[in-house]
Amino acid sequence: MLAWCVIATLCAIGNAGVPMGCYFLTLSLMAGVGGNLMILGVILPIYTIIDMIETAENVWSDCCICAVVDRSTPDAAAR
Repeated sequence: MLAWCVIATLCAIGNAGVPMGCYFLTLSLMAGVGGNLMILGVILPIYTIIDMIETAENVWSDCCICAVVDRSTPDAAAR
């Protein structure tokens, strides 16, 4: 189970820019552990909306971190 969690974490890091990548990642990980794959068929029709929300949240959090770093570091042009 620990190896599965490590693999899932590493795959999720490299999967950020792939459209519907998390869906296929989940599908492959569930197949690897013998999970019920039929539940993903229920999620597939609405997954595009879920993916858009996840992308918007990711962009928003990246922008917030950039703003915090920009305000907390001294201005290099002022030196």
